Amino acid sequence: MPENIFKQISPEILRLHRQTLHSLLATQGCRDCEIHHAVYITLNGLYYVWLPDMPSAHLSRAGILLIEDETSHTRLSWIADTRRIHRQDNLYRRISSALQRRMLRAKEKFHQAADSHLLELTPRQGRLTTADKDFPLSPHDLLKALYPASHKLGEFAL
Repeated sequence: MPENIFKQISPEILRLHRQTLHSLLATQGCRDCEIHHAVYITLNGLYYVWLPDMPSAHLSRAGILLIEDETSHTRLSWIADTRRIHRQDNLYRRISSALQRRMLRAKEKFHQAADSHLLELTPRQGRLTTADKDFPLSPHDLLKALYPASHKLGEFAL
């Protein structure tokens, strides 16, 4: 993506991630597509979503959609590879604690039921849609928008 266009849209990407707590997660099971309303968090350019139940035992790809609100025309969507994070994994504890803190700040309750699951989504290709434009995004664009200081330090070190 050209740098001048990226500079125009990166604030929108960052704002969406800061202002949204919930995402829509589209998964495809054995026969049917499923849509889940899920709490999410990002860490190092990966999405972690909390689901009350596992969509499919063979889930390998999913779509994630961030929408500011019903009246907003700004949307961010990704096709992502998925991986289930098991309860015994240290990452599971780190992410569930971070999700809990994020929900407390939003004054929402975090329910960690016995049958809930944590999924890691690795973005592959994405789109940012505004009121009048549509922009293709790469995982690199996401990292650059969410962590601009890290990206600038990396350029400086080269």
